[in-house]
Amino acid sequence: MRLARHPDLLLWWSGEGLTVRNLESGATLSGNQRLYPVLAAFDRPRSRSEALGRFPPQERRLAGELLDFLVRQRFLLPEAEARRKDSRRRAWGDNVASAIHHAASRDLRYAPPGAPQNRLIRERMAAVPPVPLFKRYRSVPRRALLDGPASEMTLAAALDARRTIRKFRRRPVPFADLSAVVRGTWGLTGIHVGGIFGNLIAKTSPSAGSLHPVESYVLAWNVRGLAPGLYHYDVRTNELRRLRRGRPRVEAVRAASGQTWVGGAAFLCVMTAVIARSLRKYDDETTYRTLWLDAGHLAQTFCLLATARGLGPFTTAAIQDSYIERLLGLDGIREFPLYLCGAGVPTGRRSGSGSRRARRAAPGVR
Repeated sequence: MRLARHPDLLLWWSGEGLTVRNLESGATLSGNQRLYPVLAAFDRPRSRSEALGRFPPQERRLAGELLDFLVRQRFLLPEAEARRKDSRRRAWGDNVASAIHHAASRDLRYAPPGAPQNRLIRERMAAVPPVPLFKRYRSVPRRALLDGPASEMTLAAALDARRTIRKFRRRPVPFADLSAVVRGTWGLTGIHVGGIFGNLIAKTSPSAGSLHPVESYVLAWNVRGLAPGLYHYDVRTNELRRLRRGRPRVEAVRAASGQTWVGGAAFLCVMTAVIARSLRKYDDETTYRTLWLDAGHLAQTFCLLATARGLGPFTTAAIQDSYIERLLGLDGIREFPLYLCGAGVPTGRRSGSGSRRARRAAPGVR
């Protein structure tokens, strides 16, 4: 019988030497200096005796023991099974990083509720230092967002009207509209007691563990009543804190990988992740996944609120990470960009929550 390598093996060098992971099972081997020569012997399907014949006589016994171990651990498979087996590497092409994360974050085991879970949580909390709930930029110019109703449009009407918009009028967006969209998307709606986790915050969108790791930075260049510039949204005080003056239209287009239509909008919001907030509770591979789930929830809320104000929203994941990190002054490790969303006055529509379009879509709503 001829043997072949499992089609989903991943190899890399680490401090312990060669490390091999089976993406299907998650099993990992490392530290054995004969590991690579044995696997290399199966650069094509071979029988056990053919593979061992490639080794000097004095090395064949140890190589054979390792070979048998690799068979038991299913790093080596019968040739026919290896050919039939569906492979993430083949199915996902060269997108190896995504395949690794997909495999690593599947079927994780969780502690059962009750004493085992509480004990695990206490151990985790004791090992991780507290993380601030809010990010603050002090001693910079600030501008409080306006209060007021989100809009007169019903949720059903906003869902029906929502579209991704890429053509905009030159008319500026009123500051009241930007306030409603930013406050409604990222603003604080309450604080609740999270037991051993302490105080936790609530927003209009759900967040894994109620940890809310996402921050928002606003690049505004065509908002009536707001000086153009780069701002950070301070959740705790419901304020925009200006980090830089100037019209960041060019920077917005560059952040969005050169999509020139972004410059026709009025403002762009950059969502970033403060990873320590999530790691305080979750230290497994699903943590990374939850960051983009959170960003997706927030982006949908943003689009609906913008639509309800008569604005044309858009989102894009085509981001230039390193450029955004330099622009915002982020280290790219503890905090890094996730997603972009923005809005402007769409062509053929009127802006403002009091527009005729909004009133017609929701007659009698106040």
